[in-house]
Amino acid sequence: MSEQYEFHRTSSQSAIGSDKVLAETGTTRLLFRYEAVQNANNPDAKIKVAFIHQRKSPKGDWQDSPNVPLSSLKAGEQVKFSLHSEPTLKLYQQLRNLYAVATKGVIGTGKTRLVVGREEEVIQTDVGRAKVINLLLAKGHSTEIWNELIRTDPDLATRLAYARIHSERSLTLQDFRENLSVQRPEEWWQDFFENNTWIFGYGLNYQILKSVQTQPRYGGMTVTGKGIQKGDFLERTEAAVKFTVLVEIKRPATQLLGTRSYRNGACELGAELTGGVSQMQANCSKWEKEGSQTEENREALSYRSTFTIQPKGILVIGHTEQLNQISKRNTFELFRRNTVNPEILTFDELYERAKFIVAHTAQSTSAAEAVNPQRSEPKPSDESIRSK
Repeated sequence: MSEQYEFHRTSSQSAIGSDKVLAETGTTRLLFRYEAVQNANNPDAKIKVAFIHQRKSPKGDWQDSPNVPLSSLKAGEQVKFSLHSEPTLKLYQQLRNLYAVATKGVIGTGKTRLVVGREEEVIQTDVGRAKVINLLLAKGHSTEIWNELIRTDPDLATRLAYARIHSERSLTLQDFRENLSVQRPEEWWQDFFENNTWIFGYGLNYQILKSVQTQPRYGGMTVTGKGIQKGDFLERTEAAVKFTVLVEIKRPATQLLGTRSYRNGACELGAELTGGVSQMQANCSKWEKEGSQTEENREALSYRSTFTIQPKGILVIGHTEQLNQISKRNTFELFRRNTVNPEILTFDELYERAKFIVAHTAQSTSAAEAVNPQRSEPKPSDESIRSK
């Protein structure tokens, strides 16, 4: 049979597991308590164990028996600990499984469930099988392979899909982080967010945003083609009924505050910040009154159940590392707290939200490296681990 193990990480070097029962009667039982550790002196020493004897109270609760310190024993006294053959076999199996878990399993943060099973119940990809799979892929059978995988093991197919998404988003997140300190123009950031719209997927009032149009024309165009108001992104909330959201992208290096200070710990607001807010407010108003009301736009958006009612604006600008003084932090935060529209986000705050998305995608892929076996007892050399 497969065996499930549950761990709760207590530090970066250790994780405590849930107790296992080795032997039990109506009134007593023997528990096996285990902990996965990282031993710097001996990397192979991965497991710590303890044995707990418990008695059942009159209320039916299991309570640990009093501990007897070995240092309290007198000369000639001893404490004997014996196991019958069946509990000894269980202990052997538990230790074998736990060393397989500690060697092959991945214990994440918080709570992790891992399942141990036989190797032959797990899909193996040796050199011969890999050649067959590659040959099928080369002959254009990738769709059939994927469809068969979905049919026979939809859970594995889902984990593999999540793993691919997580891999791609991790690379994007790295690109995001590296370019925060690079002097990229606004156009570069506009292209970056257009190609990675998932970054705006969480945290914005917990509504998923989907791109409707990049560089939209909000209105104001004259018969000569002058005076047009354009923005960076026209987004929408995602639900049965959707509402438009306008997004404007500046640069991480854009100054949030000016160089002068005022009395009472107040600082001068940056011209790009106040200008960006004014620009967003004007764009939101223009889009509501003109752009969304044109026959073409209204028909296209209505077809998608998307409507414009005092559209929300999002301004992405600057970096909080600029707020290196109390007066600067107070000035910026009070300003945006009291700005109803647009919502003001810094680039590093948006990066942290993207990191949150990637971290939660990783939790969905934690089971992608192995398959859950179901049938027989594990062998000493062929344990396979799966997160559950």
